[in-house]
Amino acid sequence: MMAILNATIFLANETSGMATVEPYVRPFNDVGIIVSASIIFTFLVIGLIGNLTTIVVIATTPQLKNIFMHFILSLCVSDLISALISWLFLYRRTWGFDVWAPLPEVFCRFYWASDLMTNYVTALHIFSFALLRYISIQFPIHFKRLKLLHGKIWIAAIWVFTFLIGFIPFFIFFGARFRDRYSDAPDSRWPACTINSEWYETYTLYQKICYSTLLYAPSIGVVLLSILIGATVRSRLSKMGSSTNNEKKKKKERQAVLQLLLIVLSFLIGYIPFTAYEFWSVEPRENTMYNRRADYWFGMIEYFFLRFSECMNPLLYNLGSSKMRHYTKKLIVTKLCCSLGRKTSKVVSRTSATSDVDLSSTSHTVARANNQSTA
Repeated sequence: MMAILNATIFLANETSGMATVEPYVRPFNDVGIIVSASIIFTFLVIGLIGNLTTIVVIATTPQLKNIFMHFILSLCVSDLISALISWLFLYRRTWGFDVWAPLPEVFCRFYWASDLMTNYVTALHIFSFALLRYISIQFPIHFKRLKLLHGKIWIAAIWVFTFLIGFIPFFIFFGARFRDRYSDAPDSRWPACTINSEWYETYTLYQKICYSTLLYAPSIGVVLLSILIGATVRSRLSKMGSSTNNEKKKKKERQAVLQLLLIVLSFLIGYIPFTAYEFWSVEPRENTMYNRRADYWFGMIEYFFLRFSECMNPLLYNLGSSKMRHYTKKLIVTKLCCSLGRKTSKVVSRTSATSDVDLSSTSHTVARANNQSTA
C-alpha cells in the first residue's frame, strides 16, 4: 500500500518553464520502522510485567495499605494504560503514517485522549505524592489525621478531573484523515492520526494553558518540594543521636527521600522531552524533507524517553522502599515455587503412574510364566 501511495502522490515544481514532478517520500524508511517497533514492543512488555507485578503486590499485601502506596498503585495503573496503547502510537507513526487504515478512526481518537489523560494523571499524582511526603515530614501531626479514605478520594478526584480536562477535549480535537503533504501547514509533517486543522487554533491555546498548568507547574512544584524535603530531612538527621532506634528512623527517612527523588527524576526524563516536542511541533515551518524528518524523529525519540520513564517506575518504587522490595520478592518467589511445585507434582504423578503400570505388567508376566511351568 505504501509503495502505491509513494508512486501516486506527487509534488509539482516548475523548472525552466517545464513542470517536473517528484514523488512524495516518507520521513522514515523500513529500517526506522524495525528499530522503532523493536524499542516500543520491548518497552510494552517490560511495562506490562513491571506495572502488573507492582499493582498485584500492593493490592494483595495488607502491610502496604497506606496512602503513599495507593498513589503508587494508581500511578502503575496510569503507566499500564500507556503501555497498552503504545502499539497505537507505533502504528500511527509507521504503517499508518499516511493512511490510517484498516483501523477505525475511533482508535486514533482514543489513543490521543487516553495518552494525554494519563500524562496529566502522572503529573498530578507525582506532585500529590511529593506534597504528602513533605507534609508527613514537616507536619507529622497533621499528616496522621489523613486517613486512607482521604487518599482514595484524592486519587479518584484526579482521575475524574483529568478525564474531563484531558480525555474529552483530545477526543474531540484529534482524528484520522489524509494530510496535505504539499502545504506548509503544520499537519503536513504529522501522521494521518493527529489534530484536525479546524481545531488548530483552539488546540494551541489549550496547549499553552493546560500544558503549563498541568505539566510544567507540577514539575516545578515537585522539584521545589524535593529540595524542601531534602533540606528538612538533612536538618533532622543531623540532630538525631546514634542509638539503634534513631538509626532505623534515619534509614527510613533516607529511603523515603530516595524514593521521591527517583520518581521525580524518572518523571522529568519522560515529560520534559514530551512537552518540548509538543510546543515545538505546532510552530509553522517550511515543508522541506529536513523539517519533515526532524519533526518525525523528534516525536519518535521523545516517545522513547516517555516509555523508558514509565517502564523504569516499578523498578524505582522497589529501589526506594525496602518493604516494597521484600513483598515483591516474596510474590515472585511464591509464584515461581508454586509453578515449579505444580510441574514437579505432575512429573512425579506421571512417573508413579508409569511405575504402577510397569509393576502391573511385570506381575502379569511372572504369573503367566508360573502357570506355564506348572502346566
